[in-house]
Amino acid sequence: MINTKNLIVIAAFAAVTSAQADLVKITVNGTVGFNVIQGSMAGVPVGSPVVMSFNVDSNNFLNSASFPTRGYNVIDSSFSMTIDGRPVSYDIPQPSPVYFVLRNNDPAVDGVFLSYGTDIDVPVNVHIPGLSPTHELNYLHTFSDNTTFNSLNILDAVGTYNLETNISSFNWSIGRFGNAGAEYNPVSMTIESVPEPATMAVLGLGLLAASRKRKK
Repeated sequence: MINTKNLIVIAAFAAVTSAQADLVKITVNGTVGFNVIQGSMAGVPVGSPVVMSFNVDSNNFLNSASFPTRGYNVIDSSFSMTIDGRPVSYDIPQPSPVYFVLRNNDPAVDGVFLSYGTDIDVPVNVHIPGLSPTHELNYLHTFSDNTTFNSLNILDAVGTYNLETNISSFNWSIGRFGNAGAEYNPVSMTIESVPEPATMAVLGLGLLAASRKRKK
């Protein structure tokens, strides 16, 4: 006899596995290297934790016409950054779409950066609570291991990266007019797939239906 409850659960799981997780979350952890920014950042001590995270859609990207780079459009509303637990305000809207860019063998190194384009890193706009002027957030790092990425597909890059040892250059800072008011030392970066709410809802409905069937 066919167990209807099992069929419902199997169908729910099949829907989950067949629906590709389009969202990808990037989280960068680090520490304060130095800080002279005032406002809400006044007095932030060296060594304080820094956390920056945001989501991108793995299907929403732009390839560079000149370099082996690909930019994934940052979902503005998902952006978060705290320094010693104090938030940085990410400007919405930005002057132009912001991209999280993967560099694969460009020309002989791999790395990532935030930018308004896909060719070179360009700082994005943020505000420091308590200060009126717009500040510039720079984020770029280059791996010392040139085989870190196998492709420009961000789903191939899912994993956790040690940025304390496997890094040859970086610029993670906030400042104005090209002058850093604070610099941050990267420690790790995690790239992870995030199930879409609709996918989780399908699974939840399947399990709920199975539960009701069992009660009957």
